[in-house]
Amino acid sequence: MTYQPPSQLPQILNSIEFEEALSANDPRYVPTQAARGSQKTLDRLSKKFGLWLKDGQFFPPMQKHALFFGHTGSGKTTELRRYALEFSKPGRFFVVEVNIHEQLDRNNLQFADTLMAMARSLLTELEKIGLHLPGDALCELENWFGERVLNTEEAKDFALEVKTTAGAEGGIPYLLKLFAGFTTAFKSNVTYKESLRKVIRNSFTQFAEAFNTLLEQVETSLKAEGVAQRVLFIIDGTDKLRGEDTRRFFVEDAELLLAIDSLVIYTAPLVLKYEGNLTNKLDADVMLPMIKLFDAEGQRHEEGWKTLRDLLLKRADRCVFESDIAIDRLVENSGGHPRELLRLLKLCCEFAEEDSIEEASVSLAIKQLASEYRRFLEPEDYQLLVKLDTNTVHAGNDERTRKLLYNLALLEYNDGSWRRSHPVIRTLEGYRIALDNLAGQVG
Repeated sequence: MTYQPPSQLPQILNSIEFEEALSANDPRYVPTQAARGSQKTLDRLSKKFGLWLKDGQFFPPMQKHALFFGHTGSGKTTELRRYALEFSKPGRFFVVEVNIHEQLDRNNLQFADTLMAMARSLLTELEKIGLHLPGDALCELENWFGERVLNTEEAKDFALEVKTTAGAEGGIPYLLKLFAGFTTAFKSNVTYKESLRKVIRNSFTQFAEAFNTLLEQVETSLKAEGVAQRVLFIIDGTDKLRGEDTRRFFVEDAELLLAIDSLVIYTAPLVLKYEGNLTNKLDADVMLPMIKLFDAEGQRHEEGWKTLRDLLLKRADRCVFESDIAIDRLVENSGGHPRELLRLLKLCCEFAEEDSIEEASVSLAIKQLASEYRRFLEPEDYQLLVKLDTNTVHAGNDERTRKLLYNLALLEYNDGSWRRSHPVIRTLEGYRIALDNLAGQVG
């Protein structure tokens, strides 16, 4: 059955989910590579993991931990799922996606939590394909659980609960129940969370060795059965970490990440790229560019306009819009950011007084979105945004600039080579005052 976008405002409003990433075959997906100018992003990322897409050569490194940067909500997860189709072709990678949002508490996340989720996701995918593993492949992990977790004083209550549900069986089903217990505790059980983290910290070397042994055995079996050459983890949701959690995960715990001899892609918040304290052992130079509506000189980028219109009309049928002008105003005021376009669409549905989205509703939506930015912007922020908008030279990465990038008040294009303020901010009085002040100084 051919997909038809919703044609009634209640349906449209109910279908908008800001946290939703589209699957590889979702009919609402719109290719954005040309509009972003990111055709080389997939090619560069794949080469980092030894895959040359042009001629199919495949020489994966022993270990690689790469960060995939981009503005929050810019479509990193959706694009990575498309990339995974290339990565997982026969003879390449066995791709394991770890969704932090679904499995763990991203508002209080540590690398120990993520390791448990990685192990659980790997075992889940192995169980799905029925991969045959050598009899001793799981021994080290089972021994680690038995000696370092289930017999420790800190985790005795957790151990009792887990033993009751896991039973005495062995192998993947048994370990899956153990790891499921870990991730559930990390997400929702405050009582167990810190004690389990302590257990992992105190026995991390043993766990890392057991996990690395399992990965080696898994990859040997994958090769033998002609499924894949290597395991590739995609850790999604780590771009939504905040403040100290971000620094702890990617900076303070970097050596823990690197103790796992695996191939991993982490989604990462754009602001982290500019803080200057990442270890050089993490590969941190690939980002997903924004969709361009204009180039650095202010010329329209027609591919970007077409792509955003297509994206909008996959979420709401053309019949609900009063005019093409209404559509173009929504696209322009999104700044080329997919989630911001959806936020404006949602507001239009809420403000509409009739059964269609008219220009008055669009104006109210833009005003409402602008007011949400006004709440956290300070006079100095407007001054900096005006400066960036009127000077095409890259203006540095001080703390104020990083905050504006994090909050989407400042948007980056062309892999960060130039920046512009969010269009709705330019409608605010604070911005106009700052612009007039700058004009007076120049005059």
